[in-house]
Amino acid sequence: MMRRLPVMLSVCAFAGLTACTGTGDRDRYPVFFEPASTSISPTAQSIIDKAASDARASHAKVVEVIGHAGARGDLSTDEMLSVERAKVVAAALTKAGIDGAQITQIARPPKNNEDARVASRVVTIEIDPSTP
Repeated sequence: MMRRLPVMLSVCAFAGLTACTGTGDRDRYPVFFEPASTSISPTAQSIIDKAASDARASHAKVVEVIGHAGARGDLSTDEMLSVERAKVVAAALTKAGIDGAQITQIARPPKNNEDARVASRVVTIEIDPSTP
């Protein structure tokens, strides 16, 4: 059950965000990772592929890849993990057909709140279809 929890969270978050797609300024795609991992799961890869497809379809000029860090243990380790995960997602987007020049990588600092456990395991892909 514990091994399936991250996958279930990814699917639920993706379903919730997909339902909201097009209603705001940006489309958001959460890519979840296992704790202390930079490996992309098959579920995460399908989310990355969907984001790349939507970015191409909307002719987005900028695709932001935001690595989030939680505030647990060694902060510098958490921050480096968020940077590495953002790099892995950006590379996967490039492999899925997004020009590397379109991708901007951002690392968000650790947060000291209840969401830190989730934040420490997610990279968010944000696409702004209205970007000129």
